[in-house]
Amino acid sequence: MTRKSRRLLVASLAVLLLAAISASGVAAHDGGHGRSDLARAAAATARYHDVRNAIKDGYALPDAPAPLHECISSFDDTGAMGYHFINGSLLDTKLDPARPEALVYAPDRWGRLHLVALEYVVFQDPWMAEHGSRMPRLFGQMFMATGAPNRYEIPAFFALHVWLWTSNPSGLFAPFNPRVSCDPGSIHRHHAGNARVVSAKGTYACSVPKRVSTSTSRSA
Repeated sequence: MTRKSRRLLVASLAVLLLAAISASGVAAHDGGHGRSDLARAAAATARYHDVRNAIKDGYALPDAPAPLHECISSFDDTGAMGYHFINGSLLDTKLDPARPEALVYAPDRWGRLHLVALEYVVFQDPWMAEHGSRMPRLFGQMFMATGAPNRYEIPAFFALHVWLWTSNPSGLFAPFNPRVSCDPGSIHRHHAGNARVVSAKGTYACSVPKRVSTSTSRSA
């Protein structure tokens, strides 16, 4: 990356982060932790605009026919999420703003992937075994609960989306984004090797390719 490119990235990061914080109304009463954690998340994930870096760091798209292999859209026309690249080694009961369990990419009209959101995930059973009824929280926000069975065919979980890399009219922490679409053309992938997504209930029956070949560019 050239010096000019680095300056542009830092400037873009600052603009996006300020817009995200302003739009989300991240609480100031938490001592500023929500805002500083957003800054940490942005700094840690900026390199994942290039999906090849995400793959090198252990993120991968679940293989077909697992539902999470697909671009995820809402059932009520409230928008879409996108493609979830998951790091199975992070699916534990630890929550770290700098280490999201999933990176969410949206395709453009040419099928190129753009990093648009981060997703933090913990499975409900192991979390509740450690924390009882206390809900997981990050950035001053409570996670959303999804029971089982569910459309993703995985155990019950808590999750929080953070639309840090593209604007979301529904809010920084909304699950779906009306500006994201799963309609664009297909994305060509080359699979090499498999990984496993493991929960406390056992191994999630979904292989995860370690390498993905596709064109990428940053989200506007």
